[in-house]
Amino acid sequence: MIDHTSAAYTKGIVFILIGTCCFAAKGILIKVAYGYGITATPLLMLRMLFALPFYAAIAVWMQHQQNRPLSKKEIIQIIGLGLLSYYLSSLFDFLGLQYISAGLERLILYVYPTLVLLILAFAKQKKISQTEKLALAFAYAGILLVFIYDVQFNSSLQLTILGSGLVLISTVSFAIFIVYAGDVIPRVGSLRFTSYGMLSACAGVIVHNLFVEGIQSIQQSSPIYGLALMLAVFCTLIPSFLMNEGMRIIGSSRTAILGVFGPIVTLFLSALVLNESIGPIQLVGAALVIGGVGLISFKKPQ
Repeated sequence: MIDHTSAAYTKGIVFILIGTCCFAAKGILIKVAYGYGITATPLLMLRMLFALPFYAAIAVWMQHQQNRPLSKKEIIQIIGLGLLSYYLSSLFDFLGLQYISAGLERLILYVYPTLVLLILAFAKQKKISQTEKLALAFAYAGILLVFIYDVQFNSSLQLTILGSGLVLISTVSFAIFIVYAGDVIPRVGSLRFTSYGMLSACAGVIVHNLFVEGIQSIQQSSPIYGLALMLAVFCTLIPSFLMNEGMRIIGSSRTAILGVFGPIVTLFLSALVLNESIGPIQLVGAALVIGGVGLISFKKPQ
């Protein structure tokens, strides 16, 4: 239920903006960590290992609250959705960032509302309006422009295609998660859903890494541990709860609109921290993506 009181509404906006900025910094920290020689899977595992105790503590606390017991079906849904989003989606995102810029990665991730629209049209026969078709055209034209711009600064077209494809798979996974989580979260509660879903994702990531990389991959240098801790706290734990609470207060459509700050923050942080170039083509592409997603977001019901 959306809270329309002035103080609560302001708090919701602040939560969303802080959460968006935290998520926007994720790609920057990942790219910095890659500079120390670590690869995607061990870094993702360290991120989850640092986040695990926090989510476990919240899950234990939730067990002592007066909540109705979860059904077997709901438990399976939470585990499955947690693995889909926080494990598979994160894994492909981390892998893709090995090959493309943080700015392009954030813009590809940001088109998830357009993918949600397409999934609903395919799975639930939801008709796409002319305005939504125009929004889709804007968004994907913007991605194409930024992709072409990124190719200029990559040593290989194939690597840019590979990285973009991996992040696109991540975005599709997240869009599927959004479609089906929307039916589960209202029944079980966002706090319980987030903590239990993250626990399943942590387990999936840790098992995956131990199987692929081995136990020795836990041994890393001090800077990598510091960056992984920052990823866990500032780009995972804090924004996951801030975004959920902010969405509860101001609604999903306004949350999506405020999300336009994410790609902008990433673009400028990547230029400041990673010395990634920002040119007119990239800015026009970003504007097209943000405008297209904005058109769809404004049409969403409260």
